[in-house]
Amino acid sequence: MNRLTARQTKVLRFLEDYQEEHGRAPTLQEICDHFKFRSLSSAQQHVRLIEQKGHLTRTPHSSRSIRVVKQESPIDMSEIVAVPLVGKIAAGSPTFALEEAEEVLALPKSLFRGRNLFALRVEGDSMVKAGIFDRDIAILRSQPDFTNGDIAAVVLNEEATLKRVFRTPRGLRLHPENDTLSDRIIPADQVNRSCRVAGVLVGTIRKFH
Repeated sequence: MNRLTARQTKVLRFLEDYQEEHGRAPTLQEICDHFKFRSLSSAQQHVRLIEQKGHLTRTPHSSRSIRVVKQESPIDMSEIVAVPLVGKIAAGSPTFALEEAEEVLALPKSLFRGRNLFALRVEGDSMVKAGIFDRDIAILRSQPDFTNGDIAAVVLNEEATLKRVFRTPRGLRLHPENDTLSDRIIPADQVNRSCRVAGVLVGTIRKFH
């Protein structure tokens, strides 16, 4: 679509607002009255030029023939981050985590910052007090390090679970955010052999049906 002049932009905004408020387009006379044009031909000329530039359509021989063309905002790909969805993760008992991407999610960088992001589907209710529910999609930053209290994806013998994690003298403590469930301790001598932190949670996505 071609760029509008300042006056044409004002006319188009009036058409949009009028159509939104009244459920119909204004007549040429109403456009003329609003902008105090001296003649209907002035309003007609503005409408014709806006139509030529692709911002509205008109039906011939109709007094209310104007229809504003709704434009979708272009997507700025520099503001999008591609995040692979790599399978499921249990928020409950551990479950096998797929390592191959099912699909790639296009997410806004303003909400999900950082590099090396990946996504996992959540199953179970062990993290409900943290606002993470069954069938949510967890967005994580791939990294082995964490700060005590982070929510992280922990892989145990190729099975993965989402928990709040703490380093303790006894080993790694996995804490569920559900009062009906208990902590799990991964003994210190097993942490490096059979347990690893795959990533730290940076956000979640929920789809409402």
